[in-house]
Parts: sequence; C-alpha cells; structure tokens
Amino acid sequence: MAYEAFVIRGSKTIFLKKAIARNLYNKGIDQSEISELLKLSQPMVSNYCSSKEKIPEEITDIAENISQKIINGKAPDFHTCITFSDKSFEGNYFLANKNEIITDENIKIVNNLTEAFLILKGKNISGLIPEVKINIAMSKEKPTGSNDVAAFLNGFVVADDKIIGYNGIRFGRSKHLSSLLLELKKDLDTNAIMNIAYIKDLGNTNFNVSYLTKEYKLIDDKDQVDILLHKGDFGIEPCAYVLGKDAVDVSKKVLKLINRLKNEK
Repeated sequence: MAYEAFVIRGSKTIFLKKAIARNLYNKGIDQSEISELLKLSQPMVSNYCSSKEKIPEEITDIAENISQKIINGKAPDFHTCITFSDKSFEGNYFLANKNEIITDENIKIVNNLTEAFLILKGKNISGLIPEVKINIAMSKEKPTGSNDVAAFLNGFVVADDKIIGYNGIRFGRSKHLSSLLLELKKDLDTNAIMNIAYIKDLGNTNFNVSYLTKEYKLIDDKDQVDILLHKGDFGIEPCAYVLGKDAVDVSKKVLKLINRLKNEK
C-alpha cells in the first residue's frame, strides 16, 4: 500500500507546522488538540496561532492540504528524511514498500491477474467455492520470497455464487497461497495458483491431477500438474488448487471446470 507524504526542506519545517496550526485554529480546532496533533507544546501552539509572520506561499498551499486531511479524520505523523542527491525533493509524493515498487515484471503480473479476474467475472462458480476466501496468486519467474508473489487483496468478492470484484492486488499477501506456490515451484513448472473447493471426480476433465500430503507436500514426482487435491485435516477443509503458467492460464482451467459442472446439471 502506498502512503501519501509531503516533503519539504528541513529549514521550512517550522513554517509548515506554524501554517498548519493557524489553519486548524481558524477552522475551530482547540489549541490543546492542535498541540497533540502536531506534537508541540501548548505555549508554542499559542505562539504560532497569534504570530503575524509571513509564510512562503508554497508552504501555505501544502499546509492547507494537510489541514484538510486532518479535519477529515486523518492523523499526521512527522518524519525526518535524509537524502543524498543533487535533486531537491519537495512536494507531494507517495511512499511504497520495496516490494511494491512498480517494475516491468510487476506490471506484467498485475495486468495478468486483472485479466484473469475479467475471465472469471460474473461466472457461476457455485460448485467451486471453498469456505475460505477464493484467490489467485502469481509469482515472478525467479522469486526470492513471498514479497515476489502477488495476489488479490482479501481474495475475490463473491455474491450470489459469482465472482463480482476484488479490493486490489498486492505483493506479499495471501501467505498460504504464496508459500505453497513457492514450495511447488521447486518441483513444478508453475507460476500461478488458485484455491477452489475440493472436487471428488475429475476423471473427465483431461487435467493432470495429483495429491498433496497433509503437510502440503507433493505425493508423487509428476513433471506437470494442473490440479492438486488436499483431503484436509482436523480443522482444515478439503480443497483443490489449480496451477498454471500464469494467472490467465489458471482462470481458463477454472472456466473449463465451470463449464463441466454446468453440463452435468
């Protein structure tokens, strides 16, 4: 998740807090509350609010933006940023964790996951919905850990037995699917995985099917597997995992399962 940040030179920090204090006070915020929000003493806040010192226009613009966010219920936090660059960092930025930095491969994975969702969107998956959230995870070609695996944040949104939406795509989420996918990649040529409900009969699907042990280890040494079945354990529901070269490949396999279930009715 990216976080909004306002970056100014250290010498202008006092101007910024002074402008924010004035804005909040003029909007009816009590000085004691301003003191707590800006981590200033109450005498200092009183001094800032009564000061007639002229503040640079670029600082007043940033202060107005920040003040409005505070009015809307967001709590500010102040950090010291030290840079070693010829460039002067000032203005409005968004901060991201290292694994969220957008690279060409990250964009490709996000786009692939989005396309996979669109393939399944609106399809009736009544026979494939597990008790836990249904999700797809996709990894980089050469992952070094779970931060190199992306998945839908909080899984798919399902209503009336249909996938209707999702709340975003993030790297380093869906720990179970990510860890399982990374483990499977050691033995199988797969970059994506989707969890669905356990299916007892897959005899007429032409899929390569195998099983996982209770500890989620491969039972056999097949080179290619489309669907892995886990019979469950105490407190763990039986489920199936669809594997593919990418998220779109996985969604197309799930679509075949959906069509088969539809024809059997």
